Amino acid sequence: MRVLRHAFLAAISLASPLAGATDEVAELRAELGRVRGEVAALEGEKKRWEAGVSELRESMRAVSEGVDALKDRATSSVAAPFLSAPPPSSDTVGVAKVAVFAPRLEAEAQRRRDIVFLKVKRVEAGLVRLVAEVELPADQAGVDLPVDQSGALYIVEWTTSDGNAYNLQLKDGTSALTTALVQVKNLQSQGRFIFVGYRVE
Repeated sequence: MRVLRHAFLAAISLASPLAGATDEVAELRAELGRVRGEVAALEGEKKRWEAGVSELRESMRAVSEGVDALKDRATSSVAAPFLSAPPPSSDTVGVAKVAVFAPRLEAEAQRRRDIVFLKVKRVEAGLVRLVAEVELPADQAGVDLPVDQSGALYIVEWTTSDGNAYNLQLKDGTSALTTALVQVKNLQSQGRFIFVGYRVE
């Protein structure tokens, strides 16, 4: 009887480590299942986030296209009436009565002259926006005028300290034809050009 009792106790002592190991495996499996569930949840959240970002991009693209359309409409609403009935030119303001492609300003001078400073502005509905400031150097015959939006109405303000008399010409860069002209004089050292400009490149 005593021998059977010792054998039974020995069997129980041997089985205890196996039971503990089985419990650990079960806990590890449960932990692994929980981690897998969290990963799946995170992947689902990532997909929902990516879908939201994609929808936001589409919305931003639609808004951008709408803004571009409004800009084009505003530009045409200012430029179209100007081209249909441009105001007359004056001694200090040269008005181009046709659209000017790749606009260029040139100085018609045989004698030495000073620098001509230029401010290129775009006219919008209710707003005049500065586009660029450029210079026509004394040793240069002409300079290209930067226009940032095709079909827009532009004003170019010019100033110089020169006292010599010479012509400033607004030319179409594609045809080299003069579209507007003003004369620089001793007491006339500033003025404007007004035109509807188009980029070529």
